[in-house]
Amino acid sequence: MDKVLLKQIVPKIGQLLKLFREKTGRNQSDIAMVAGISVSMLSQIERGVVSPSIDTLVMVCQALGLEPADLFKMLSTDRPVLIHHQGERLTMVNSGIKYEQLMTSSHGPSQFELFLLEVMPGCKTMLSNEGHQGAEIGYVLKGSALMSVDDVEYLVKEGDSISFNSQLPHQLHNQGKEIFKAVWSISPPHVDYLRIDEDDTVKD
Repeated sequence: MDKVLLKQIVPKIGQLLKLFREKTGRNQSDIAMVAGISVSMLSQIERGVVSPSIDTLVMVCQALGLEPADLFKMLSTDRPVLIHHQGERLTMVNSGIKYEQLMTSSHGPSQFELFLLEVMPGCKTMLSNEGHQGAEIGYVLKGSALMSVDDVEYLVKEGDSISFNSQLPHQLHNQGKEIFKAVWSISPPHVDYLRIDEDDTVKD
């Protein structure tokens, strides 16, 4: 399997397992005990830190009451029509920033990822000093923020749209008093997009 594709899939496996576990109201200790693995191992799998073996993945799925085939079906982007239902989307929340994946396509001529980005007042994404391959497009739904691209700051507010070369250093900072919401697209998908500058984050 392509290394880039594998890096994209491993975190999504963990996120889907965590999402399914939380939806069924079960904790990590219960699932780990039934699956015959440590809580630490399950935690690392859910966070995408480690790539589980097939045997381990099957045992975790069985502990969750989830068919492995259904898990891989959710990961597949080869279907002609993809629908991500509300409540089933991959979501990450960290230090005042929420990332909700709306859609992703990793195969074919059009490779992209579409997500809803929410940034709480005073919070910002970590500065991407070296940037990364691709381009980004954003449309602001609510609030305002400073978008720094290659050391130049741009104010984007509700109703504005922005696009830029992702290879340039960039950072988004909500300096306002209300939550910042935007629909964001990146092409090609970038697995490490959500990076948080925790030292400078305003806590609630």
